[in-house]
Amino acid sequence: MSVARCSIRVLIVEDEPATALLLENMLTELGFGHVQIAYDPFDVRDAVGSVSPDLAILAMNMGEDQIFRLAEKLRARNVPVLFSTASDLPSEWSSALPVPKPLDKRMLNAALCSLGFGQS
Repeated sequence: MSVARCSIRVLIVEDEPATALLLENMLTELGFGHVQIAYDPFDVRDAVGSVSPDLAILAMNMGEDQIFRLAEKLRARNVPVLFSTASDLPSEWSSALPVPKPLDKRMLNAALCSLGFGQS
């Protein structure tokens, strides 16, 4: 069952402003109405505290230890996580869906649909 995208709260954690804004624009074009960007994994505490996200997209280029710790915390709160990356995910995260870089709206949409945030 798919969820209405306009009501989904998405958290993007990305340290490259141009990439974060591109991702935000893609999500908006795909119908998501609530997108929040954190440019530093340490800022996420504030972002997650103010509005608990329904979905998170995390950039692996920000330091795998920090990002995977954050992903674990989000998973513990039942928040689905996508990783934006140009490389492979480690084996312990192989079930997670990557959003390959360079970013592509169709690939992003496919990953979102596979998590139940779908519009085909």
